[in-house]
Amino acid sequence: MWSVVAPLPLASSRSRRPGASATVRRNYHGLDLAYFDRLRALSTQRGTLLCVGLDPDPERIEGGAAGALRHCQEVVRQTEEHVCCFKPNSAFWEQYGPDGWSALMELRDAAPNTPFLFDAKRGDMGNTMRTYARAVFETLAMDAATVHAYMGTDSLREFTAFEDRGVYIVCRSSNPGATDLQHLVAQGMPLYQQVAALAAKVNEHRNVGLVVGATAPAEVAEVRRASDLPFLLPGVGAQGGDVEAAARAAWNGDPASCLVSSSRSVLYASSPAREAASLKAQINAATGVRA
Repeated sequence: MWSVVAPLPLASSRSRRPGASATVRRNYHGLDLAYFDRLRALSTQRGTLLCVGLDPDPERIEGGAAGALRHCQEVVRQTEEHVCCFKPNSAFWEQYGPDGWSALMELRDAAPNTPFLFDAKRGDMGNTMRTYARAVFETLAMDAATVHAYMGTDSLREFTAFEDRGVYIVCRSSNPGATDLQHLVAQGMPLYQQVAALAAKVNEHRNVGLVVGATAPAEVAEVRRASDLPFLLPGVGAQGGDVEAAARAAWNGDPASCLVSSSRSVLYASSPAREAASLKAQINAATGVRA
């Protein structure tokens, strides 16, 4: 039986700036919540498993970083009631230079009641990985992040040391080239299954999840049979992922088990609110979650 925290009150303040302790958790009027507990509570309160990606493309949005900020702020305004998380991808904000970083931090402050998952896919050695983690969790004040496992457990633990933050390890990605390396057999099983096992090993603080692409529902089901960690399921919408099959395969009754992410299909919809509501309904129908 999964423990679900009571519905969240509105947050009066969210910021956690440089120099804050790695073990300080978000506090909401007496509720002391780490990322995954907060995600579970918000998913239950809003009746949703949807995450919307905030990845502005300057070829589709005019006005530089300021235009990207305005566009994404409107998407946040329209969709927040339908999501339990927002997911900005680092590259889409880095491309604007310093103005992009400033815009991202302003965007983060526009939705203090909803977690932000920073899709950065960081992966490096010791002190470099530690610095990445500080940048993501302290400077940018993000609630969760994606990382790569290729450097091993010592690298991953630089992120998981932030006990109140979520760390999603890329396991089986959503792109066509995922099979090039991730399906290679290592010690009797596919490499992505070895990554899932490694993720469990570094989950000492119960703050680790897996990235498993919705474009490969059979692999989602396979990883779910081997792991009860929370899943982030990218690849819905423009990438053509099967939202219903992937959600059914990932769902295990834990409100954090099945975070389904869609970016472009919502971000550039004529009505982001309508698109988000439709996706939420599809996911809920597949998993049996009640809105």
